[in-house]
Amino acid sequence: MAVMAQPWKHPRSGIYYFRREVPAEIRALVGRREWKVSLKTRDLAVARPRFASESARCEEVLAAAREQLAGRPKVLASDAPRLADRWAKSVLESWNAEPEQVEIYLGRISDLEADDYSEAEYQPACDLLPEGDDSKSRYKVISRFLSASLTEAGLPLPDSADPAFRALVDAFFARWCDVCRMAYARYTGDWRSRLELPAADEPLALQLSKSRSTAPKLSEVYQQWADDKRTTDGENRSTAKTVAEFGTIITRFIELKGDMAVDQISRLTVHEFRIALGKLPTQGKGLRGLSAPQLIAKAEAEGLPTASLGTVKKQLRALSTVLHFAKRRLGVIQEDPVSASGIIAQLAKAAQRATTINEEEKGYTWSELVTIFRSPIYTQGWQPPRADYGRAFYWLPLLMVYTGARREELTQLAVSDVDQDESTGIWYISIRPGEGQTVKTASSRRKVPLHGDLLRLGFLEYKDTLPADGRLFPKLTSHPSEGFGHNFGKLWAKYLRDVVGLKTSASPAHGFRHAFKTLCRESGIPGEVHDWITGHSAPSVGATYGKNPLSRMALELAKFPTIAIQAGVHRCEQF
Repeated sequence: MAVMAQPWKHPRSGIYYFRREVPAEIRALVGRREWKVSLKTRDLAVARPRFASESARCEEVLAAAREQLAGRPKVLASDAPRLADRWAKSVLESWNAEPEQVEIYLGRISDLEADDYSEAEYQPACDLLPEGDDSKSRYKVISRFLSASLTEAGLPLPDSADPAFRALVDAFFARWCDVCRMAYARYTGDWRSRLELPAADEPLALQLSKSRSTAPKLSEVYQQWADDKRTTDGENRSTAKTVAEFGTIITRFIELKGDMAVDQISRLTVHEFRIALGKLPTQGKGLRGLSAPQLIAKAEAEGLPTASLGTVKKQLRALSTVLHFAKRRLGVIQEDPVSASGIIAQLAKAAQRATTINEEEKGYTWSELVTIFRSPIYTQGWQPPRADYGRAFYWLPLLMVYTGARREELTQLAVSDVDQDESTGIWYISIRPGEGQTVKTASSRRKVPLHGDLLRLGFLEYKDTLPADGRLFPKLTSHPSEGFGHNFGKLWAKYLRDVVGLKTSASPAHGFRHAFKTLCRESGIPGEVHDWITGHSAPSVGATYGKNPLSRMALELAKFPTIAIQAGVHRCEQF
């Protein structure tokens, strides 16, 4: 097994693990062939930062083992009692959760040795050892405990000629005997006895000269932030998406800089992370599952396109949010180094100057829209060959181009969200939060009038074929974080590429929203009106006062070009 660049999911339990093959040359020092650790979660978004943290810890241990292999021992004799006490403490703590583990440190008395009147069939394992009390015999007894403890501390096993080796063996053997006797006491019902372990919390000798941080690690702060986010905003799709996106950024940081204590993350660290983010590829084959260092190496070797300044800015905002939580809510750091560095404002200005794609190029052009609405979906009734999405492929692009609404706002609609205004008779769709429905911002909640082309093409008739208490596109299934439009979006992009052969810089779905704004401006629809329709935030406080009249929106929307009719779109029921 080589290095696994992403969490491994156990096929039966569903729990994620970190797995890493230990290089052959240092297996004897590390004490294992494979580094395998449970990440203790079935949630991939939670597993990723833990995976990155364990990966960083593993690499540190392997690096220390290589140092030892090169003749640079890292363990001092004075560390022996500290390491032994730490091990004993962890064993005693494990018994609280799993009392049966005490039997590991007991030995069964043979029938010949047993006293007929003895009530116990076990004795402390240390009392049943064969003769021999030299260093070799002691090491044979405690080798696996010693190896695990050194691995946990990120230290290699000293050479047998090193004074530290004998000190470790003696200290662990003494503590092993204490643990065995404590296990026997527990086995016979004495759970009051305590073992004094004075060195368990002392730092190792090589750590004495280093400042030891008591602040939580970045992965731990991220987990607390995610829990707070779910509690505050609720367990919904929008929250799940944000938590997953932020988890990806935290994972990238840990892969690049290690799982640092948050008070050790400096402005310089942020600057170095910002440089690395700009080297991550955005496109290319074989990127899935690679770690950040692997992605950067691949991008440099193959000349792949890398993240824009805008993307880097967005990613740093995610890190800033988590660190701001550490400052304001947890009180474990004095400043958020991302905000304090001013790097986000700097990137915003630089991104504005260095924009390589004009805004109008983000949306479909008129000729591209004509190509789309003359494609097989609208002239031949094309449907995905291996998926049944109902009429979503017909109606969603039409709704997007005539309303400027976001893909997710439309794919989540209920049948009851298509309604008629009683006072004006105007048909509209209502974009609002509800069961299984979310909105991006407060201004996203709105009523959007239906263009006459949608009515002429039979949208209301389509609506009437569905159960009144159901969803408008019932055959779309929900993705945990991306919503009902995720699978549609992937297949729509494939359709444009493989069936239509459309070559465009526009985003497959979001390109309609940009095109809608452009066509509104070309048609003379006032900016505030098409902002009402698309749910863009008001430019001033005054603009938020009062209501946005549905009648005014419908009146202005009548100026919008009849793109579908001009392109020759067939009515849905003709297929």
